Amino acid sequence: MRLPPLNAIRAFEVASRHLSFKKAAEELFVTPAAISYQIKMLEQQLGMTLFERHNRQVVLTREAQRALPFLAMGFEQIEKGMILLGQASSPNYVVSTGPAFAIKWLAPRLHEFSAQYPDINASIMASLHIANFRVEPVDAAVRFGRIDDKSLFTEKLVDEYVVPLCHPDWLASQGGVTKPADIFKHPLIHDDSIFFDPAAPDWEGYARQQGIAGVDTQSGVRFNQADHAIQAAIDGAGIVLSRSLLAEPDVRAGRLIKLFPETAMDTGMVRYFACPKEKADLHENQAFLAWLKSLMSGC
Repeated sequence: MRLPPLNAIRAFEVASRHLSFKKAAEELFVTPAAISYQIKMLEQQLGMTLFERHNRQVVLTREAQRALPFLAMGFEQIEKGMILLGQASSPNYVVSTGPAFAIKWLAPRLHEFSAQYPDINASIMASLHIANFRVEPVDAAVRFGRIDDKSLFTEKLVDEYVVPLCHPDWLASQGGVTKPADIFKHPLIHDDSIFFDPAAPDWEGYARQQGIAGVDTQSGVRFNQADHAIQAAIDGAGIVLSRSLLAEPDVRAGRLIKLFPETAMDTGMVRYFACPKEKADLHENQAFLAWLKSLMSGC
């Protein structure tokens, strides 16, 4: 049998998976009209209808439903083959992560990974943008949030908490911080980078949890990147409510101290490892995941 063009088969497979020409167009970075055209050409070549088209919905015909698993399996095998070719041609193992985690936690330790695995040339891609594994040259990611993408291989590394932090010399110069309520007598530093999740804890939530009323929880300086907020606390600008994992290197080095660590609040989010399911068993991903877990086991 003479096969139809690969682009037409791909358009059909993606549109079938989403049951939407619009979503298929978004995944393939083309217009919905282009998807519709490819599928129409495929239907003409096959001499059959693949989708029943309704007002705002498309439904697979019985024949299309029967063929779809085999086509999907074919593209999965092609993707695995391309991954192997990419691994052979690319000298770097690319990990995507947020700038704050990269600069505060990962970058200072990366030489340890290289020493342990000299055969892997690790490269960090730091960005606030969540990498798209399908279209970007990224092998894995270390992310912060809620694990909700079932299309990826994911593994939780550590739960994330926020805790009040300040510079020890600044605290000594201020004095009078003997209980959580005393925090609100001093300048507050706000880390707004966490508020992509509406349930994330802030100073108002901290005061409420501690039963503290009648205090100003909104005053102070605000930052949209976590490492900037942490640096402000190191520089003596006040007290920051920050993620303990990001601040851990500075706490260990004595640049920050935790105020009332027993009052730490669970963010409801986690730091986790993610990669495409078909890449989960690759040596590089297994090595990097094991290394991260060994370092975070005590956090």
